[in-house]
Amino acid sequence: MTVWLFENPIPLAVALVAIACFFAWRGRSSGSGRELIIAGIAALLGISALAVGRAVVTAGEEASAVVEELVILAEEAETLRAAELFTPSAVLNYGRRENSGVAIEAIRSALASLAAKNRIDSNRITRLVFRTIDDKTGEVELSCSTSTARSIGAVPTSWIIRVRNTADGWKIDRLTFESAYGKPPMPTIW
Repeated sequence: MTVWLFENPIPLAVALVAIACFFAWRGRSSGSGRELIIAGIAALLGISALAVGRAVVTAGEEASAVVEELVILAEEAETLRAAELFTPSAVLNYGRRENSGVAIEAIRSALASLAAKNRIDSNRITRLVFRTIDDKTGEVELSCSTSTARSIGAVPTSWIIRVRNTADGWKIDRLTFESAYGKPPMPTIW
């Protein structure tokens, strides 16, 4: 229900409006007041689905907003502000999220490299998919094509970012660097 009503109500709303149109057409053709009432109810439900979808912000949507902010800050080399998006106990995994992680210092070091040797020249998000894990946790799958000061051409990377609602707001607590050029990255990439 979270995905179809809160995060993406458009398919449900379109289906309900299509049903409303069908029953409105049948009701007008046959002169049936019952079918016109069904059409009105379906149209109201479609509009309500859109309103509810706009009013409710899910954990997945919150996670997506945090990740989009992280990308912007990384592109601008705002490394200190980017580091503030992480919890003090955040971990960085290389390859898979099941792999052992390294502490927040490694994340800060990686972010700091964005202000120096890995300064981003250009970046394009090629995939951003979010999902709600529970009411306090969202997860984002992110793929980018990024050119840096030391890269030759664009480097395709893939990430999984878990964001949790903490006492300090929505913060990243797990960053998984899945791949660079389609292969698991090494910690020496920075």
